[in-house]
Amino acid sequence: MRRIAVIAASAALVFAACGGDDEEPAATPAATEAATEAPTEAPTEAATEAATGGATLKVEADPSGALKFTKTELTADAGETTIEFANPSQVPHAVDIEGVDGGETETVTGGDAKPITVDLKPGEYTFYCPVGNHRAEGMEGKLTVR
Repeated sequence: MRRIAVIAASAALVFAACGGDDEEPAATPAATEAATEAPTEAPTEAATEAATGGATLKVEADPSGALKFTKTELTADAGETTIEFANPSQVPHAVDIEGVDGGETETVTGGDAKPITVDLKPGEYTFYCPVGNHRAEGMEGKLTVR
């Protein structure tokens, strides 16, 4: 029943928009109710980790201070991308993207965040923490650029 109401409301809006007069169409109560009741889908895991050229990727150090990132696989489209690195722990960390000029953030601690903007070419890269032995302890991940 709900699906029929949504379809009917959508059809009414389409027909109203196609009319030839210059007056604005009046919204029907059914259309308003259907629009507010329609469920929204949560973004998929892949969608939340992907960025397009000109977009932003978020990378975060483990809040407990463990030598790891909260995500170990990221995906982006080729082009200019901002990488926002946040470190909620008291352990100093940074992010470096191997093989990318300008791909290293400043070292941050205690809830600070530092962004960098880089021009990503298609390929696979490793991002890691260049502080001390953090990379050797496993603080790294994979960045796939399409």
